[in-house]
Amino acid sequence: MTSSTALPAIAGLAEQARRVRAQGLLAHLGSSASGLAHLGFLLARGPDALTFLHSQVTNDVEGLQPGQGNRSARVTRQGQLAELFSLHRLPDGEEGPAVLIVLERERVSGLMTDFDAVLFADRVELLDISERFNVWAIQGPTADQVLDEWLEADSGSFAAAPPEAMAMPTGGGLPPQTLLIRHSLTGDSGWLVLLPRPAASQATEWLDGLRSAATRLGVVELAEPALSPILETLRIEAGLVRMGPDTSGRKRILPETGLEQHTVSYTKGCYVGQEVIARVRTYGKLPFALRGLVLGSPDEAPFDSEAASLLASVPEPGLPVRLQDESVIGQFASRTLSPVANAAVVYAYLDKKHRIPGAKLSLKLEDRCVEAEVVLLPFYDVPGAAERVAFLYDRAVRAFAEGQESKALAGLEEALRIDPTFSDGYEAIGVMLGRSERFHEAIDIFKRLEEIAPAEPMVNTNLSLYFMKIGDKETAEAESAKAMQKSMAQRSGTAVDTERLDDVLVEQKQADARRKKEMFAQVLEIDAEDGVALFGLGHALLALENWPEAAEVLGRAQAVDAENSAIYLARGKALEHLDRSHEAEKVYRAGLEVASRKGDLMPLKEMEHRVLLLSGQGNGRD
Repeated sequence: MTSSTALPAIAGLAEQARRVRAQGLLAHLGSSASGLAHLGFLLARGPDALTFLHSQVTNDVEGLQPGQGNRSARVTRQGQLAELFSLHRLPDGEEGPAVLIVLERERVSGLMTDFDAVLFADRVELLDISERFNVWAIQGPTADQVLDEWLEADSGSFAAAPPEAMAMPTGGGLPPQTLLIRHSLTGDSGWLVLLPRPAASQATEWLDGLRSAATRLGVVELAEPALSPILETLRIEAGLVRMGPDTSGRKRILPETGLEQHTVSYTKGCYVGQEVIARVRTYGKLPFALRGLVLGSPDEAPFDSEAASLLASVPEPGLPVRLQDESVIGQFASRTLSPVANAAVVYAYLDKKHRIPGAKLSLKLEDRCVEAEVVLLPFYDVPGAAERVAFLYDRAVRAFAEGQESKALAGLEEALRIDPTFSDGYEAIGVMLGRSERFHEAIDIFKRLEEIAPAEPMVNTNLSLYFMKIGDKETAEAESAKAMQKSMAQRSGTAVDTERLDDVLVEQKQADARRKKEMFAQVLEIDAEDGVALFGLGHALLALENWPEAAEVLGRAQAVDAENSAIYLARGKALEHLDRSHEAEKVYRAGLEVASRKGDLMPLKEMEHRVLLLSGQGNGRD
């Protein structure tokens, strides 16, 4: 908690953050700072650097050309988020390809150790080169212009650079090997200037030029102790996730954080942990998802002690979010006084019932009840973002019409990185993947879209189509029923209670399963070796989520009717739910032989995908 004596200081920092947001920021990211104000650098180089990293992180590496980069993540085999960073490909050197990894300084050694643990025969050298650079950050609406003026570049040259691009400029008194990286710490345009530690006279020369350009454009220069908390405020407003404050309390699978559109390539293929994430997306529901909470009633007046007091009453990251009736609905994460929202705002991982955008919650904070509104992140919309997203979308649609699928998907990925709530972008990607018969990936995309557009029937219509394509008729019918209910609600002008709709469908499904279970049990009392009844009973037990009995009964069904490929598929799913993945894979492989021989295309496609996920093909490493 924050003491009451610190409340005026918090409000003062928020007002300073308002000014920095409007005018821009220049800061030295020095050793006395923490978090985003103190970045570190890990260098991976060698003949196998690209292929090694490509197999270990969530975004594309092998496709990067020198000067290109992206945001990426490292997840465990269980799909849990382990680290966040950006990747930037350097020009090839004598040692071979080289990639610079940027993350918080205190986290560099942990990531290096993590990579070392899986580095066996690959010819890769890992080096912590954080101490080689003096690092300055230029962030804000005029960041590109500051660099143009400082380095006397042609007008617009830096504005044209894509996110995470890297350059090695000359001029402006810069030492050799200086790196410029387009990297936003605040949501706005931003650059990192990495200067090899020069002599004092050289440092004065380039710093004077940089400061002069920044001053002419009204940029605010900040230093500690204000720098770290102000960067944190701007970061939270921009919806950016940090390891630590946003991953405390429990292990987070990547989809819960909303980072997929920023850190995962849809065209990359497999990566460590992908199989678990894919199973959650296709067959499960996210237990929690990251949302924003706006506390109290935003007011046009400047911050007062009440807003700061509200912020101080929020429990520490990782602690439970409680409603007024003491029920727990999630966990808290980052928080700040937001100049954009003009209110105290909080990140929170919320359960499915309470994370619908626009929902009003009555939270229990200390000894009082506080009203909060659920919003999709980010709180801050970058000026010009809507126009950029529209341009990328139109260009992607044209590219797809011309048969350039990879170009179209890349453009849509960029659009979603700018605006993670852009529903047309998700729909377009899902349709494109579906037309390319990448049905599981299409399901993943429409599941994400359902998170931000829960009342839209089109989402469930498409999910129904693609579940049918992979042979999951039961789920397809459930999605079709949801689409119909949502369409009826829209036509009648009534609100869609998506949580209640899911509950009703589950109740109907389980009631039907209980009826079938009783019916098939009666048949088996007469003939314990009836293959149809065994399969029917096993399928009913699956619907009732009785995984142990389902696996046992379906095993008996397989022994009796070894030529029914659908039995292998159902039994494999039961074994997966029991964490008996190796057994499930063997069952799927046996079922593939049967389905291939008999021409059972739907079970064949589904089991092929299950085997791919379970065997981790494409990862190449543990």
